[in-house]
Amino acid sequence: MTVLVAVAIAVLLPVAALAGDRSVQGREQARTVLKERGCGKCHDTAVSTQNPQALAVYDLHEVDWPAKMSDQRLPKLMTRLKSAWATDRKVVKQFIQAELAGRVARQQ
Repeated sequence: MTVLVAVAIAVLLPVAALAGDRSVQGREQARTVLKERGCGKCHDTAVSTQNPQALAVYDLHEVDWPAKMSDQRLPKLMTRLKSAWATDRKVVKQFIQAELAGRVARQQ
């Protein structure tokens, strides 16, 4: 019986971890783009804590960095990327869409 319980835990633990995983497709790629575009100067506690207002919006150092952003604020990331390469804007736009869709799915 003990072996059966151990096997069940070994099988179910990774499944439970995945079910609780809030990661969204493209989150890390979007983080990279935002850092490369200089957003980390104000929005990354690993770089600076001089702008607490910016860090209150989002902190790229946090694992779930977009969590503090409202559904309305999240798309505003695109306004900071007007001069970015089209491929970079596409990465962030796709992430925003996936993040918003994930939020809706989690609420249901």
